[in-house]
Amino acid sequence: MTLFLFVLAGILIAAVRGRKDRTFTPSQIVNAHALWLPVAGFLLHGLFDWAPSFALRTAGPLTLSYELCILLFFFFNRKERFPAILMTAGTLSNFAVIAANHFRMPVSPAALAMYPGLTPEAVAAKKVNYFIASNGSRLYLLADVIPLPLGKLSGFISVGDLLLGVGLMLFTARMMIRLPKPEELTM
Repeated sequence: MTLFLFVLAGILIAAVRGRKDRTFTPSQIVNAHALWLPVAGFLLHGLFDWAPSFALRTAGPLTLSYELCILLFFFFNRKERFPAILMTAGTLSNFAVIAANHFRMPVSPAALAMYPGLTPEAVAAKKVNYFIASNGSRLYLLADVIPLPLGKLSGFISVGDLLLGVGLMLFTARMMIRLPKPEELTM
């Protein structure tokens, strides 16, 4: 959900900073190459919510598959250098901490404490690929240690999520502001 908020921020930036002679629509994001890759990656990641027992049995290959989809998308869109670098750094950061912790993302106990009533058991029941880092974890500073107090959208994010989100916001804005190439107009 957090990434969706960053996409909306990118659309807002494009609307504010856009060219006067153009009309902006969210569909302009399809200017990105291989847009099906992040969609496939997010669907694969969704298996942790939709089929948790299967996802836990295949956590390593599943995580590698969805992260690879995301990284390939960034590779195919590498002409957007700065956003692609940010998104790649965020994805690799998240992958590193997840892989180092048996393919589960640690959540900070301090961040958890900011939400009364949210217990480690509730987090484990809701998100099978997360755990509370009360007994330690590897690469803890890259884990979900940043609380995100947004009412019903509240949760935890990592440094990787921030990098990925800011990159995604800039990428979305650039895709919407970019003037189409002549060959794109004839398609």
